[in-house]
Amino acid sequence: GHRCGAEEAARSSSFCLAAMAAAAATMQEFVCTTPPGSASKLQDFQLNCPTPPGSASRRSSSTTSLLPGAIRKTGTRQRSSSVAAKVLGKSAPAPVSSLPVLRVGVSATGAFDTHVSVSLEGAQPEGRGLKLCRAGKTVSATYLGSLLRGTQGSGAKGAVEVEGFTEPVPFYLAPGPGGTSASWVQSKGRWKYTALHAPPWDWREHGEKPTEGQAADIELIGRELKVTVRAMTMMELKRTLQLQALKEAAEGKDYDTLRAQVTKARMASVELEHIAKGEARLKELQDEGLHVGEGCSHDDVRETMAWARVTSRVGAPDVNEPCTLSQDCPCNVDLNPGEVLELKENHVQECLQDFGPEPDRRLFEQLVEAALAVEEGCIWKAGGKYIFSEFSRNQSFTALARMLQKVGKHEATQMLKKLQEYTETRYMGYVTAIQVNFHPHKGTYHDQHRDIYSQKQAAGPNCTCQFQDCVGTVCYSLGSSRVALLTTMTDESSAIRACCDDCEGRREYRWLHSGNSMYFNGDWNSNHTHGIPPSEEECGPRISLAFLLAAKPPFSINVPR
Repeated sequence: GHRCGAEEAARSSSFCLAAMAAAAATMQEFVCTTPPGSASKLQDFQLNCPTPPGSASRRSSSTTSLLPGAIRKTGTRQRSSSVAAKVLGKSAPAPVSSLPVLRVGVSATGAFDTHVSVSLEGAQPEGRGLKLCRAGKTVSATYLGSLLRGTQGSGAKGAVEVEGFTEPVPFYLAPGPGGTSASWVQSKGRWKYTALHAPPWDWREHGEKPTEGQAADIELIGRELKVTVRAMTMMELKRTLQLQALKEAAEGKDYDTLRAQVTKARMASVELEHIAKGEARLKELQDEGLHVGEGCSHDDVRETMAWARVTSRVGAPDVNEPCTLSQDCPCNVDLNPGEVLELKENHVQECLQDFGPEPDRRLFEQLVEAALAVEEGCIWKAGGKYIFSEFSRNQSFTALARMLQKVGKHEATQMLKKLQEYTETRYMGYVTAIQVNFHPHKGTYHDQHRDIYSQKQAAGPNCTCQFQDCVGTVCYSLGSSRVALLTTMTDESSAIRACCDDCEGRREYRWLHSGNSMYFNGDWNSNHTHGIPPSEEECGPRISLAFLLAAKPPFSINVPR
């Protein structure tokens, strides 16, 4: 009897608990407008009078229509669920809803309006989202989503798009309360990134560089994304334009152009990831053999640069072609105030006489042998001529001497050092660079040009020189005789004025024989151009050594006393 009574009591207890839960849900759903105490009596009646299963739900539905003055309260279904859960000793599942997961602020500090759009996986902006940001103003928006605080999910990826910029900037919002250090902008490990945009630049055709651009500073801290759109700094503009040139050069198969743009990108502080891509592309072109241009192979050099093919025109007259429109034309003056132009015969032989007879021929042959000893690619085409330099295109005197030493050309190194010391003493400057030009045949040429003496002067698109302020140039000629064309200029860079609108200027054709030198200073360089035109007659190989003279030693530091 005791056992049966216990079983019956257990069944009654379970039934009562279920009834109590149902009754609690029913009572929480309504507030009855009955006299004081009536609600508690009704509740006591419902809690203490068990009914058959299912009757609680029927009573709940019927009570809605039977109790006068009943008022439905908002959110009562959730509250009744939690009360029942407490009664039964169980936890109810939390509801899934949209919560603020990201706040975005956009500021325009420049003199222009901007529009920024932000996208985030699993989230939508509240309301209409980000509006147009006027110059000097700030706009903001909140993004709602199911990325709950404290959850252990996979996070969400997003992107920031700034109107006018070519590429969106990706970002990642990590899960967790308030975001975590795992969040990033642009790439992992970065919480701040600056996107840059500038108008396109025709760098191949010496197009005029854009003078302004836009920058967007994007910062992600916790659940807040800040975007500040402003004008570029000059350094950012330089970096952006050089990145454009690097990317466009990498699309082609011109090894020399790409190598130059990689070097210039490094000088302009372009991001390392872009430089690495350029270097990888260089390796691909080198594997294809494209680093050795036409006429630059060892076989070509061996065939065309032999001393036995050298031709001489010693005794041939120079030619002077003055402006014929006015006898008083300023162009016809031999030397203007401040200008220095000096051509000297047998200068190399005089300077290097300690190295034995025909030192000009000895140095010529030593340089050719060195070109055949180094790896292919150290001779490369530049315009109408070929340049012999270190593989990296470094044209400093130190780099050339280092390369010659590596291939055992010690005598050539000593001869060049002797020329360097003599040049610096005689012309009172410091050799900051040396350009070794190879002219294998009559068809080679060096375009009319001014030497680059400062950063203010425009250089070619592939020029990688780091210029110091220079004061002059000395060019030593070895091998075959070639004509140098000297032209008087009346442009903005020149101090010489034209005699009239149709001024013809003046041209001088001066012969440069083996061992000759030509020196000119900065004033002459500003007022004239010089070059080596293609030869009309058959002629053999020639090497020229152009020493660029700076006012101060390379990389010198002035320490105040």
